[in-house]
Amino acid sequence: MTATVDAEKILRDLNQLWVQMEHDPDSPAGVLRACAMTLAVVAEDEQDAAQARRTIGMIMHDHPSRALVIKSRDGADMNARVFAECWMPFGGQQQICSEGVEISAGPHLFAEVARLCLPLRAPDLPVVLWCRGSGAFALRAFDDLFPLADKIVLDSAAVQGASVALAFLRSLRGRGYRVADLEWTRLTGWREILSHLFDDEELHAPNVACSVTSVRVGYGGSAPSTGALYFASWIESALPSAHLRFENVAGEPGLRAVTLACAEGDLALTRVARNCIEVRGLGRDYSSSLPPHDEAALMREELKIVGPDPVFERVLG
Repeated sequence: MTATVDAEKILRDLNQLWVQMEHDPDSPAGVLRACAMTLAVVAEDEQDAAQARRTIGMIMHDHPSRALVIKSRDGADMNARVFAECWMPFGGQQQICSEGVEISAGPHLFAEVARLCLPLRAPDLPVVLWCRGSGAFALRAFDDLFPLADKIVLDSAAVQGASVALAFLRSLRGRGYRVADLEWTRLTGWREILSHLFDDEELHAPNVACSVTSVRVGYGGSAPSTGALYFASWIESALPSAHLRFENVAGEPGLRAVTLACAEGDLALTRVARNCIEVRGLGRDYSSSLPPHDEAALMREELKIVGPDPVFERVLG
């Protein structure tokens, strides 16, 4: 670690940053310092770090945090700088600001980065580690960062091979870490649509959920994605007596369709556009919108759950 990068200096720089903002003539009403957690983000390069900063700026409105952005740069020495993300509520005059530290270092220095981050965590608040991209699945240097977090957020969609991604997530959980997968979060809309169907009183008599004999999960691409596997596992836990099978269908990789077969007929959910599901069968013929699943929306949803997520734990298996 270079002599100029140490936690005490960074904390002094953060305090000085707040002093400067409080005396900013463009903010006559001052600034409100907000922090509900520490959000550590590992970005793969300069461009990815810039995107991470933009996303952090959007989610700070709902989840104000002390952000620690770790920018991976192969072979680079470690350096750090402080920053602030501010916004002004509609109709207000006082800015709300969250603070951050951007740390640049190669993966070979991640053990030192972890030691640096320990005193930089916001005291007595949860720590979420968001590992962007595929690096965490392949580089053992990330093992030095995992102990920092109360929850580790990854995205298995960034990895080729669902079995490899799931095995890694299970291994992390087996080592005692609380993990989350943004690919599971992308399925929230699918699960809500199917759950609402089973809550429909007209479909409740006869009880369609109890009469389902088989389920077909359609996937695009050469093999089922982690999302398709997650959804199949979720359905199996809800309908243990139904026979489940996968079928390859046309379309982009990922979950494309789910068909429930029962004595009364078939009920099919088919993805016809990025944010649109068609529901057909058992007297139903309509389209339903999926919620936004850009990374800011996904992270907002995940940051609502810092503690255990029993449904995901069961689905991960």
